[in-house]
Amino acid sequence: MQWLNQQYWDTENGTIGTEENGRNVKFTFTAPVSGSEQDNFNVMMSTGEYTDIVDITMGTETSKTWYEEGVALDLTEYVEKWCPNYVEYLDENPDVKALVTDTDEDGKTHYYQMSCIMDGIPDPWCGYAYRRDWIVAYGTPSSHVWDWDSDYVKKNGHPAVTPLSEAKAQDNMEGWKENEVTSFTSSEGENPDDDYEDNVIFPSGKDYPYTISDWEWMFEAFEKALADKGFSEDTTAYCTTVGYMGYDPLGELVSSFGAGTGDWIKDKDNNAKFMGDSEEFKTYLECLSNWNQKGWLDKSFEQRASDLFYIINTGGVMQGKVGLFFTYSSTAGTGIRSTCADPVDQQNAFVMGCPLPVNDVYGEENSKFVTPNSVFQAGRVDTSVIVTEKAEDKDLEALFTVFNWLYSREGAATRTLGLSKEQLDSANLEHHNVYADQNLDGAYVLEEKDGKTVYNMNFPDGVGDFAGALVFARMAVGLRLCGDPNGDYIIDNHKAKVISDAQQFWAMYENTASLMNYASLYTTEETDANGPVNTEVWDYAARNLPALIKSGDLSGWDAYVEGLNALNPEIHTKNDQAMLDRLYR
Repeated sequence: MQWLNQQYWDTENGTIGTEENGRNVKFTFTAPVSGSEQDNFNVMMSTGEYTDIVDITMGTETSKTWYEEGVALDLTEYVEKWCPNYVEYLDENPDVKALVTDTDEDGKTHYYQMSCIMDGIPDPWCGYAYRRDWIVAYGTPSSHVWDWDSDYVKKNGHPAVTPLSEAKAQDNMEGWKENEVTSFTSSEGENPDDDYEDNVIFPSGKDYPYTISDWEWMFEAFEKALADKGFSEDTTAYCTTVGYMGYDPLGELVSSFGAGTGDWIKDKDNNAKFMGDSEEFKTYLECLSNWNQKGWLDKSFEQRASDLFYIINTGGVMQGKVGLFFTYSSTAGTGIRSTCADPVDQQNAFVMGCPLPVNDVYGEENSKFVTPNSVFQAGRVDTSVIVTEKAEDKDLEALFTVFNWLYSREGAATRTLGLSKEQLDSANLEHHNVYADQNLDGAYVLEEKDGKTVYNMNFPDGVGDFAGALVFARMAVGLRLCGDPNGDYIIDNHKAKVISDAQQFWAMYENTASLMNYASLYTTEETDANGPVNTEVWDYAARNLPALIKSGDLSGWDAYVEGLNALNPEIHTKNDQAMLDRLYR
């Protein structure tokens, strides 16, 4: 912040200038005591003792409401004139723009807030993971794998017939090839979390589980492992599980079958839909029913109602009794070895992350080979600020030039990562220099690798306590660089390879169908109407879906749907559509 306050801002070109062609802007910050943020915000706003710029994250009112109450300025004129980077970014990301702007009855876009926006998918902290060591020890290589070099797979993304058993039954092996790997081996190197290697290849022809076929092939290996270790009758031991309701309203596995979250979603055309009574959701249940019949599914999944979705049966997972599970990144690699119950697992357990699977087995066309689109991910909009009427007579042109720079790549890097060596060398640090404390010559070094810009972080191990002092943690505007694996840059934080790989798998698909991040955009009336419907639908699912899954034939599906529709889910859908229409129509 010392460095930022020493800059001069070239308002004509919207970036950092010099003392000769720029204007200086000084920032000071007021931060509440940790734990009292909500109370502090309420007192500040109710007494009128608010600052020039206010982070409204802790508030319940929208930026438009603050404008209508005379607290916030309408920023439209300033943004359109002095923040071309912000305008351009939002125009290129209309889903984000809809969340941070307002459109009036005449179709004019208003900017009442400036927002910190995630530039891509943030590093996920949790996702699906599996016991790779069990695949090596107990997996049997399939006779054939997908031939990704074949013309058919190149064109269609999959063989003519899947899974492999069906391709053989139909005598149609187009898109398949013989598997050259006949047995699996692995090596750990000096540091397994970085050096682990094996020759595992899945039926999909990839070195990670890509399809439902791959998952079911894994379950066969997990079955053997559980039996060999004497866990077959242990209720905390199984191949995989699902949430106690029978599905996760956040989506995840449900969306692999085209059912989105399993309840209310928005489609690619921003139409609201209810999927709880759909054929796609029924297909998802058919898959789980088959897993249950084969003994692959946790027999007690409906009894784990007190477990959060990412820590279901933590004891069983940490004791090495579960093959595939939802977890956080710290369990990746060798993370569970010390707590495993089996002596061999204490030496060999190795957990790898994997993406949501593509369904290549169950249902009809609408459920097969669809891209998962309801994933547990942080929203693209992180924080937002209003500029209050107290700043109206200050140098807003220079202020919005600062904001504009924060939406450039250079500004985003400084905001997110810290000062480069050049920036640090140019600063007159009169106060504490945290970089010097850690012997850091800047926050990062820029490199080029495989056509991408790499921000090679200089932070040593243990610098986490200082990281907040190295970045604009309180500057709640600008782009926040994420290192999205689909983007043109990489942030190398020197994580263990197995953790970095897991996070890339967990970010492979983008959360586009879930309405989770739209909660604040409903009217009070819509929120009040949706709440009871939500509760009744989820309660009904929790009471009825587990038995339906365990029935073996889903013969009760029609009765389930009849009872579900009696709860009037269309009320929620109608309100969802009204909200989406305000944003996108």
